[in-house]
Amino acid sequence: MKRRAKGFTLAELVIVIVVAAILAAIAIPQFNQPEIDAAWFHEQARSTVRYAQRTAVAQRRCVFVEVAPPELRLLYGDVNCAITATKVRDLARGDDVEITAPAGVALSAAPNPFRFNGLGQPSAAATVTVGSKTIVVNAETGYVQ
Repeated sequence: MKRRAKGFTLAELVIVIVVAAILAAIAIPQFNQPEIDAAWFHEQARSTVRYAQRTAVAQRRCVFVEVAPPELRLLYGDVNCAITATKVRDLARGDDVEITAPAGVALSAAPNPFRFNGLGQPSAAATVTVGSKTIVVNAETGYVQ
């Protein structure tokens, strides 16, 4: 009677490695998803603040950036540059310019709200904090970084 050697065959090992690789490819991105969401939202918030400035210049009127966690929205000002309840509309998409932070991403601004006048100048230096990253609006130039 022949004794069989203990252990696994090469085919069994290859199958286990393939299954483990597939599971890892599915599971590992889920661990990084909050970081991905925070980075994506930071870029979206920065482009929204830049859009506020461009809209103010293009329409020669005040545009306010208001943060009401978890949302960042753009509102028009009246002729005296006082905030109104009229939301800025994105003409390309046809809806209000308003973004919502994903779950777990903190959002704040100082001062809140702040505005860009018809020349694109901010009312003051402003910062918008998205998670651990900050968007800075330069008081003199209006540069959004």
